[in-house]
Amino acid sequence: MTFENGLKLATILGALASFLWGVYQWREKSSQELQARIQDSERLVETRRIEATKPFLERQLALYSEITKVAAQVATYGSSDTGKKAQARFWELYWGELALVENQAVETAMKRMGDALKDEAPAEELGQASLAVARACRDSLDRSWGIRAWSAPDEAASATRRVP
Repeated sequence: MTFENGLKLATILGALASFLWGVYQWREKSSQELQARIQDSERLVETRRIEATKPFLERQLALYSEITKVAAQVATYGSSDTGKKAQARFWELYWGELALVENQAVETAMKRMGDALKDEAPAEELGQASLAVARACRDSLDRSWGIRAWSAPDEAASATRRVP
C-alpha cells in the first residue's frame, strides 16, 4: 500500500468516524430531549391530578373538622340546647354532606355514633363514639392527603423542620 492510498483510506475512515460520532451525538441528544419531555409531561399530569383533587381534599378536611367538632359537642353537651343543635347537625352531616367524602372507616364510626344516639347511650359511650369518629377522620385524611401529618403529627412537625 502506498502512502497516497493510506492517506486516502485514513481520510475516508476519519470522515466515517466523524459522521458516526455526529450520529451518536444526535441520537444521544434526542434521547435526552425525549426523556426531558416525558418528565415534563409526567409532572404536568401530576400537577393536574393534584389540582383536580384539591377541591375534594379541602371539602373533606372541612367536613371532617366539622363532624369531629359536632360529635364532641354531642358527647359533651348532652340534652342542653347546644347538645340538641349539635345532634341536629350530626344527623344532617350523617345523611347528607359527609357521604360525599367519607371512607368506609368514617362511615362505620359515624354509624356507631348514630346508634349510640338512637339508643340514648350514656355520656361515656357517646364520648368513645366521638373519639372513634375523630380517629377515623384523622386516618382518612392521612390516606387522602398522602402524608403522615394526621396520624403522626410529631413526625410531620419534625419532618418540616428538616426541609431546607
